[in-house]
Amino acid sequence: MNSVAIDYIPPNRDEDGRTIGIDVAVRTLLDAYFRYSQTDLFYCRTSEREDYDRFRERMIEIGTDPERCRFLPAGDSAGLAQISTLFRPDPNINRALATRAEPNAYGICGLSHTMSSMQVMGTLATAIAEPLQPWDAIVCPSNAIRSVVEALWESAGQGAPPPPAQLPVIPLGIDTQHFASLVDEEKRAAQRNLLGVSDDDTVVLAYGRLSYHNKSHPLPFLLAAEALTKKRKGKGKIHLVFFGYFTADSFREDYAKAADSICETAHVTFIENHDARFPDALWAGADIFVSLVDNIQESFGLTPIEAMACGLPVLVTDWDGYRDTVRDGVDGFLVPTLAPPSGSGQELVRRYLAGEDVYGEYLAGTSQSVAVDVEATAAHLERLVETPALRREMGAAAQARVRAIYDWKSIIPAYEDLWRELNEVREREARVGPRVKHAITGPTELDPYAVFRSFPTHVLRELDRIEVADQAARLLAQRLQHRMNMFAPVHLIEPAELPRLLTILNRNRTVGEALAEWPDAKRNHVLRTLVWLVKMGVARHRPAL
Repeated sequence: MNSVAIDYIPPNRDEDGRTIGIDVAVRTLLDAYFRYSQTDLFYCRTSEREDYDRFRERMIEIGTDPERCRFLPAGDSAGLAQISTLFRPDPNINRALATRAEPNAYGICGLSHTMSSMQVMGTLATAIAEPLQPWDAIVCPSNAIRSVVEALWESAGQGAPPPPAQLPVIPLGIDTQHFASLVDEEKRAAQRNLLGVSDDDTVVLAYGRLSYHNKSHPLPFLLAAEALTKKRKGKGKIHLVFFGYFTADSFREDYAKAADSICETAHVTFIENHDARFPDALWAGADIFVSLVDNIQESFGLTPIEAMACGLPVLVTDWDGYRDTVRDGVDGFLVPTLAPPSGSGQELVRRYLAGEDVYGEYLAGTSQSVAVDVEATAAHLERLVETPALRREMGAAAQARVRAIYDWKSIIPAYEDLWRELNEVREREARVGPRVKHAITGPTELDPYAVFRSFPTHVLRELDRIEVADQAARLLAQRLQHRMNMFAPVHLIEPAELPRLLTILNRNRTVGEALAEWPDAKRNHVLRTLVWLVKMGVARHRPAL
């Protein structure tokens, strides 16, 4: 027997009745399951019959047969005996584990999404105290997220063996045919005409949430584009287009001020995603897609594969799930990233747990000390802008890759193969008991620079060097004129101390030697500030050989 029950939680909706937040991703996954599942019968497990009715209504809305689904009331132990796997499309499987009558009654499968909130990290960390079995699983959308779960279990278990549950990597998917339909010559001409872009100009598109503290900081992109535009001297213009939505009204002004102060020659445009002139976004009119994410809230990243499905070459950070998606030098380029070492983020967690910071402030403090390599951004952008043939080659490779791997037609069978394998394991292996009685989850265990240590390309080491740029003090003074460039100052050294730090770095000291110039109580502040200086483009990271 291999039958699946979906542990269904109705989606959250805004005041206009629209599905919001992570529930959009859940609904998209379930819609794809309805369309592409090969099973003749599956169950919907809900607490209320009305929720099951809504589940069936959604099946009808997207044109699938609701008779393939059966109602399974929560708490119906006899009904649960009919299934082999209970799938909950989020990571909160602890209660399902605790209430399973027998460990070998059926498998339980969860799905991790964004991992950065304390609630989610705490839930997954404490799952090790539940009776996880070899036929249970938490699906991870990227290898980076799998590493996060492993890091949580390692730290919360305090050296105990990890639980035997499986952590398969199955990416999120998209409807590649839909995105391909958004790109043709007619749409390209229309969108570029609205932008006032000529055939010789290059449109570089940044698509998504416009937030410098919980998505991506625009500074590396702006600096790289402006440097390249000045270098080209009279060739076709470079148009940077930020297309998306601002997460706070004040961010419109912040982004505009930063663009005005940096981009004297590169042309910058902000287009919000409700702009009626661009119902199909700007996929057709763009030449290059850029996403320099530097935030732990990102776990997989759909926009790069959407861009790839539209045949665009991509310039993205070597960060989290992006490095799974994009083959460096084939589909686009990966830009190196840098973060502080494990142990230097415990104060961020303490403030969050104590209520001194809210979730957004915690994310801001973490991302403030994640740096994107400005030099590499500029070099890769130059290659893409100056070589149209390379753009076409990479765009074609990217589009073929997405069609083969990231279409829902390929993703849903991967889920069904997993559930079949879990059932086979359940039928042949013996149950095991919990490995730990109590999971420990405090500032040490939840330090973001430890838990998310697999996200960046480089972690700052004491033998590395931070090399300051020419006229670093002047550049830093310019950067500090903008609120977006120091948005969580409590986690850095005092501004009055920055000149001293620059002086120390000018002596070509290693990171360890620079740290020795400060009291131990300042160590973590200095580490975070060193990476922040790289983020601001006033210093460069030179890894030890």
